[in-house]
Amino acid sequence: MELRHLRYFVAVAEELHYGRAAQRLHVAQPGLSQQIKAFERELGVALFARNRRGVALTDAGTALLPAARDVLARADAAVELARGFAAGEAGRLAISLTRSAPRSVVTDLVDTFRAADPAVDVWVTSGFTARDEQRLRERSIDAAFLRMLDDPRDDLACRTVGEEPVVAAVPSGDPLARKRRLRRRDVAGRPLVWWPREHGPRMWDRMLDEVFGEGVRPEVAHSEPEEEHMLFAVAQGRGISFVTEGKAATLHVPGVAIRRFAEPVPTVPITLAWSRDNPNPALRRFLAHVAARTAPDRRP
Repeated sequence: MELRHLRYFVAVAEELHYGRAAQRLHVAQPGLSQQIKAFERELGVALFARNRRGVALTDAGTALLPAARDVLARADAAVELARGFAAGEAGRLAISLTRSAPRSVVTDLVDTFRAADPAVDVWVTSGFTARDEQRLRERSIDAAFLRMLDDPRDDLACRTVGEEPVVAAVPSGDPLARKRRLRRRDVAGRPLVWWPREHGPRMWDRMLDEVFGEGVRPEVAHSEPEEEHMLFAVAQGRGISFVTEGKAATLHVPGVAIRRFAEPVPTVPITLAWSRDNPNPALRRFLAHVAARTAPDRRP
């Protein structure tokens, strides 16, 4: 049985007229009549009763009609599904977010893509830069919002989608907490609560360069793997720390005061990274969406 036979049968069954059915199908009427006869021979039953007044469905034809419509609808849906996957309008897209990603930028890009392409299953996870670069190369994720590539080989591409201010986290009883804005000299020489450099070496260096000046490295008095734990250590008086403004807005730790910097304000980028040879059509569609909603690329 061929799908075209079902299409011919449904057209004639709905029109009950070979001429109108042929016009609807854009085929010649004699050819359509021959195809229906061939279909009936294949099934071994008559589907239409022919008389001088026209065409009528037989009992077998009446029984076949709803099933034929269902098969054709499923076939059309399968074709559209395949075309949708090829165009990136359907399928699955795995995205990782750095834990410090600003929700206003990243959430907008992900949410608006979901709204524009609801047939794409967008799966979101989180991680730190070094691990996400590995996952991009392993293809366990398709894209990653991170700060800066630590291993920027040619196999990975990136696009800067925004810049975010860095703020200071200080013990609420510290004299720095009484200042409205901090300057670089205010934090110089203070013990630092910081995160392991191996989680993102380039970002580790960039953030300290922005705050203290290029190449200046303060004493790291205490290390914690995540920003929330860093701020708890600040509250305990182990030192001061620095986080992005967006991350600070999500963390409310008693005993910690968040203070902004005076101009020039230290900033860090938020970057979208992906594997250049990833063939996932949904990724290409997402990249086009991001490009349309962000400023021209400025690589960190």
